[in-house]
Amino acid sequence: MKFYHTRPPISTGFADGRGYDRAMETVYIDELFLLNLAVDYFLLLGTAKLCALPYRRGRFLAGAALGAGWCCASLFPGMGFLDAALMRPVLAMAMTVAAFGGERRLTRCFLSFLGVSALFGGAVYAAALYRGSGGPGPGRLMHLDMRVLAAAFALCWAAVSLVFRRTVKNAERRTYDVTVEHRGRAVSFRALADTGNGLVDPVSGCAVLVAEAGALAGLFSPGEAALLRTSPIDALPAIAGARLIPYAGVDGAGGLLLAFRPDRITVDGETRHDLIAAVAPVPLGRDGYEAIL
Repeated sequence: MKFYHTRPPISTGFADGRGYDRAMETVYIDELFLLNLAVDYFLLLGTAKLCALPYRRGRFLAGAALGAGWCCASLFPGMGFLDAALMRPVLAMAMTVAAFGGERRLTRCFLSFLGVSALFGGAVYAAALYRGSGGPGPGRLMHLDMRVLAAAFALCWAAVSLVFRRTVKNAERRTYDVTVEHRGRAVSFRALADTGNGLVDPVSGCAVLVAEAGALAGLFSPGEAALLRTSPIDALPAIAGARLIPYAGVDGAGGLLLAFRPDRITVDGETRHDLIAAVAPVPLGRDGYEAIL
């Protein structure tokens, strides 16, 4: 479904490609593009919230521009095939790739985007009917004003809060894209911002990035990577430059972490010189992250 509003009272004849004309209000391409741009951006933002992904607003804007441009192009003569039912999943996937390409769970992003789109589309339709704005008109365009759009936003977010409360709560957690480079190798993973993590290296005073053994394994030889999953004391002699850092959990239990200083740590594209890396004693990736920061 596409959305538009017009500058009344202008109206014109409209040829629908099947050889006959139907009356239709003039659709202004600038309004059509901007309105769909805003709606598509909102849908991508909502998808990121549900999937607990960082907000890459530039990429969301690119995905929204793709959707809005597709909508406008489908109204030109000979381009009506872009609005065919079989083409809509293609557009949805293209927008998903533009906004979330590179994510490990791209299929989940795609399905979430479809779900958010359906939810919002239903909210718009319900709000339009309630206000007497009517349903889709010629060309499957829905005429609405900003009050209908605002009401739809409110209905959509209320439903998201009620139905996906746990997911939204997880999405509000801040996550970072982290790249660690060491001895000519590099690994990338997602880290959760843990406000309760006050762990520091007693030698250098640097903060500690705690990552799963599997996330850091690519930095080492197979034999060294296997040792990362064993006792820190047993692994210490085999990992060049490694040391042990004491830690304590929220329950009072503590132990030792195997830590080392990589050649470089990048957090959301920014090189961090105040971090060292340590191997987590337990798995961390239940919610899509493999480290805490």
